Amino acid sequence: MSDFRIRGVVFAALAAVFFSSQDALVKWLSSDFSLFQLLFVRSIIGVIALWVIIRVRFGWAGLMTRRPGGHLLRALSNLVAFLSYYFAITRMPLADATSLVLGYPLFLALLSGIFLGEHPRGRQVLALIAGFVGVMFVVQPSAENVDWLGAGAAVFGSLMFAVLGLQTRYLSKTETTELMVFSAALSFLVVTGLTLPFVWQPVTVVEFGLMVLMGSAGILGQYCLVSGFRYAPVYLVGALEYTGLIWAILFGWRFFNDFPSLAVLGGAALIVTSGIVIVQAEKLRIR
Repeated sequence: MSDFRIRGVVFAALAAVFFSSQDALVKWLSSDFSLFQLLFVRSIIGVIALWVIIRVRFGWAGLMTRRPGGHLLRALSNLVAFLSYYFAITRMPLADATSLVLGYPLFLALLSGIFLGEHPRGRQVLALIAGFVGVMFVVQPSAENVDWLGAGAAVFGSLMFAVLGLQTRYLSKTETTELMVFSAALSFLVVTGLTLPFVWQPVTVVEFGLMVLMGSAGILGQYCLVSGFRYAPVYLVGALEYTGLIWAILFGWRFFNDFPSLAVLGGAALIVTSGIVIVQAEKLRIR
């Protein structure tokens, strides 16, 4: 493995750690604060950091685009995807919600066939079926205490992350990654800012510090993920995203006393395996 590819692997693995840390902090803080307040603080940090990065790398030209409509649609998908996911983790164990959302390559494979003409074939079809079975194991629809609202939000978030992936692929032909992330963060800032008069709760110094840590983890995760794609192939970075499930299980067990059942672990394993098969199949396609 080349030095560049190793560097990409390290960045992708770090991205999973940072994103899982952010998710755990969201779940921890959401017991006392609205999601909109948490996301407002996260967005402030993101907008400031990305504005500085864009100005340093590209100057004022880096903030210009000829496709404002595309950025607006992507920002809307990004907003709905994250709100759905964060709502899910406030109602479900962290590992359960993460398992369901990490199934987004299943939706991505289906949507690619519909909108891009890239239809799933052979192993990908089997992987889609296995992934669906895995989702059923995680949700456990026959169980008595299923949180259908949380599970539904997680699955819908997974669908929206797939939509976001398609939009990102489309916009990336002409737009920089930094500008796409900046426009999404700015939309979060505007929308959550409008809700503050209704949801804002006073914070202590410690709580504000945790919110800043949450936002910083999200920005570092974005930076590491972008860097991972810069140094390593897409299929390799995509497969490494699933290491986030390991951290979700560890954080859920350590901080929330939630350890997934054998059924959930089995379902998560099916989802992860099916996702990796789909990602690896894309590797063979692009050769």
